[in-house]
Amino acid sequence: MPRLNNFDAMRIAAALAVIVGHGFELTGAGAAPRVLGVPIHVLGVQVFFVMSGFLITTSWLRTPSPLAFFRNRALRIFPGLVVVVLLTVFVLGPLVTTLSVPQYFAEPRTWRYLQNILLWPQFDLPGVFLNVPHPGSVNGSLWTLPVEFACYIAVPVLLAFTRWRFAAVIAFAVAGVLIDQFILNPLIVWGTSLQKGADLFTFFAAGMLVALLGRRVLRLDIAIAALAAQVLIAAAFNPIVSRWALWVTLSYVVLAFCMTSTPYLRRAARFGDLSYGLYIYAFPIQQLTVSAWPGLPFVANLLVVITLTAGAAFASWHLVEKHALRLKARPRSRTIAPLPAEGAAASMDHAH
Repeated sequence: MPRLNNFDAMRIAAALAVIVGHGFELTGAGAAPRVLGVPIHVLGVQVFFVMSGFLITTSWLRTPSPLAFFRNRALRIFPGLVVVVLLTVFVLGPLVTTLSVPQYFAEPRTWRYLQNILLWPQFDLPGVFLNVPHPGSVNGSLWTLPVEFACYIAVPVLLAFTRWRFAAVIAFAVAGVLIDQFILNPLIVWGTSLQKGADLFTFFAAGMLVALLGRRVLRLDIAIAALAAQVLIAAAFNPIVSRWALWVTLSYVVLAFCMTSTPYLRRAARFGDLSYGLYIYAFPIQQLTVSAWPGLPFVANLLVVITLTAGAAFASWHLVEKHALRLKARPRSRTIAPLPAEGAAASMDHAH
């Protein structure tokens, strides 16, 4: 059943925002542009976590079975991740490393990179991407995946006790705020910085809260007003105030738009759900493009990167991801309507 809402379009927009923001940093073109006071690639990741918090919570409420829940989550993340990591280690690495192929495979760091499959971030491969503006990082986007999976684990834990679930989710959001704002000493869990991920916990929790309250709380007129307010706050107040407001306003605006059904945008996934592939393949393709054509103008670089990444995402979806998702447990109910003003049904299950 086609999904007659804007979630697919928003996911693709968020992935493109990450690509554009990383493009500035990886080409050495300068700092990424800011939107609502936030670097555009950071905003793209925040949007992903808001949508994920909403959709994952909706999935759990629809089918509160831990076994089915984690099977579905694993089938969404790991098949595509395994392929991109293996291609990186066994195809990209040997092709571009400055070492000989035997030296490359003799290095322990080559094999440690496979820990990305277990969501333990490893960013460098020996001799790979050393002479680029952002050296030594092969796929910097993968750091968010363990944060995402930690949020998945939190969902059934926080919602296990129905009577207190609102309080539990709010506590989760507050914990994210406190870690983000006040914890200075490094807190490394499973190879990932808790401080770096805490901001994303709060956006995920905001999506969870909207899912618990129900889509009836989402109104486009309120979303437009909230967006205007956030623009003013970002322009007139200090960054901390703007950041606190963004946790609320961004979450509401994103989900209000996603639950609407807009012509053309609601058909964004007609060629496949490419957003995950865009996200996990873009960074190494960007580094490869900069390495191969270092003098390419920024706009030309971006066009090459988007074209190549879209091709990789298309292949990932049609050869790997969609086949894995056929193994998912089916929900009891597959339909979620968009905002009442649009009057159309939507099915979002296979996305998460």
